[in-house]
Amino acid sequence: MNQTDFCNSFEWHPKPEGGRVVTPWRYDDGDHVVVFVTREPLGWRLDDNGEGLFRLASAGVDTDSDRVQARLGAFPQLLGVQVDPADGTLFTMADDKGVGARALAVAEASAQIMGLACLRRDRSQPSDFRERVVAVVEEVARLANIESRKDVPVDESGTILADVYVTAARPIMVIAATSAQRLMEAEIIWLNAARRGEPVFVLATVEDAHRIGVGQYTRANYYTDKTVEFRGADALSDLISRQLQSQAH
Repeated sequence: MNQTDFCNSFEWHPKPEGGRVVTPWRYDDGDHVVVFVTREPLGWRLDDNGEGLFRLASAGVDTDSDRVQARLGAFPQLLGVQVDPADGTLFTMADDKGVGARALAVAEASAQIMGLACLRRDRSQPSDFRERVVAVVEEVARLANIESRKDVPVDESGTILADVYVTAARPIMVIAATSAQRLMEAEIIWLNAARRGEPVFVLATVEDAHRIGVGQYTRANYYTDKTVEFRGADALSDLISRQLQSQAH
């Protein structure tokens, strides 16, 4: 990854006593995830201005549901982010040195909570593309005599799933990104694993990069181990086989 390109994907807009960080991540309507930074007596407050939960409710999801509350309940331990009961913002506090890391945590939390709406929509609709991807990965794993599992929770609250989890020496998590939001979930999976120091390989595949959005497809390669356009069963099979073979050496 080019560190300069990574840093340039974030925009800082200062204002008196704070500012806002425009991140490269997007909600499902294409708006960027923005983190607001405000000076307070005990340090800096960073929040999403309530966008995550507001957008989730606007998508018709009950924000008091067990699934949403489980995810919110995991944020303090997972990301150090809490929900402000007064206004529904996802927020955290930081000292001068911790503003950057805390801004990333808030952005990730806001993106994750909005991702729950997309996950429900995606999985309520049959996807031939997803099933084709799953079938290819399962066959490669079978031929290699390695166990694979479908729909495996890969985060602490169990709300984000890998379509296929291959239990290799370095586990392979495969995500069939049927939408821009599902591709963003692949990025979240990769970020979670990186933060926890887990040696996994996150592979996302899309059916059509233009339908997902070429910009987001290209950017996903910075936030996954590999993101590819589906070019048929043989190409995907070869890619996963090579990854498994590289672990054997």
